[in-house]
Amino acid sequence: MTWKAIAIATAHHGCISSSSSIDLAEALERMDRDSSLLGIANSTAACDTEQLIDTCEADIILETTPLNAETGEPAAGYLRRAMERGLNVITANKGPIAFAYNELRRLAAKKGVQFRFEGTVMDGAPVFNMLESCLPGDRVLEFRGVLNSTTNYILAGVEAGESFQRCLEQAKRLGIAEANADYDLDGHDTAMKAVALANVLMGANVNPRDVPRAGIRGISSADLSSAARDGEAIRLIARARIVGHGVAISVGPERVPLGSPLASLRGTSNALSIKLELMGELTVIETDPGIEQTAYGLLSDMIRIHEQMGGA
Repeated sequence: MTWKAIAIATAHHGCISSSSSIDLAEALERMDRDSSLLGIANSTAACDTEQLIDTCEADIILETTPLNAETGEPAAGYLRRAMERGLNVITANKGPIAFAYNELRRLAAKKGVQFRFEGTVMDGAPVFNMLESCLPGDRVLEFRGVLNSTTNYILAGVEAGESFQRCLEQAKRLGIAEANADYDLDGHDTAMKAVALANVLMGANVNPRDVPRAGIRGISSADLSSAARDGEAIRLIARARIVGHGVAISVGPERVPLGSPLASLRGTSNALSIKLELMGELTVIETDPGIEQTAYGLLSDMIRIHEQMGGA
C-alpha cells in the first residue's frame, strides 16, 4: 500500500497543502529546527486548520492536537468538520471520545465514513480493536487499569528513591507527559481515558466532569514506603462497572497487592484488566510505551481504514 501526505496543520510551524504530495522528511527536518513549513516544494500556505479540512482532497484526516480536558475542543470540532465532508477520521486525542463519542459515532454512520481512535488509550495496544474484532458476542462488565504513563513513572520513581519533581521533569523530557502536566497529576487524563473506555466498550454516555477523581499530588515517599511494608504498591487506578442501567466510573490512588499486574508496572508501563461476561478477566499490559507506540496506533487505524476501503 502507498500513502501520501497532502496537507499538514500545526500550531507553531504553519499550515500547508499540496495538489500532489508533501515531502515528509523535509517537513520533519524543518520542525526539528523549529522552522516554518511554508516554502516546502509543491505546497501552498493555508490560513488555518479549518481551511485545510474544508479544502484538502484527502481520504483520511489524522487528528493529534493537545488534550483539552475541559471540553474536548477544538479536536471534536475538527473531526465533525471532516466527517461532514465525507472524510474518514483517526484521532489519538481522548478528548473527543470522552466528550462527544456517541455524537461522533452517529455522525460517522450517517456520512458513511470510518471513525477510529485506537491510540487514545494505551497508545498502540489493541484495546478497542481487541473487543471489536476478537470478542464478538461478549460484553464488558467492568474494568480497572493503570492508564497514565506519567503518574506511573513518577510513583515508581519515588518508590525507588527519586524526588517527585525530578521524576516529573524526566517524564516531560521523555515526551510522555501531557502538554499541561496538571492533566496527568490531577487525574484528568486518566478520567478521560476511563470515560472513553466506558463510552466505547460499555455503551455508556458519561461526561468526564461527572467522574469522581483524585490525583497523586498528595502521595509522599512515606506513603509509598508504608504500602511496600504491607506488601502493596500505590497506583492511580481507573475503575468502571455496570450498575443497573448505567456505568459507575472513578479515578484515584489505590493500594494494590504487589503480586498483581497493576502493582508490578514500572516506568511508563500501563495495564488494563477487563472483566467480560463470557471470557472472564483479560489483562492487556503495555511495557514502557513511548511516542512510537502512539504513532503505531495511528498507523494501525490507517491500515484498518485502508482494508475497509477495499485496499489490498
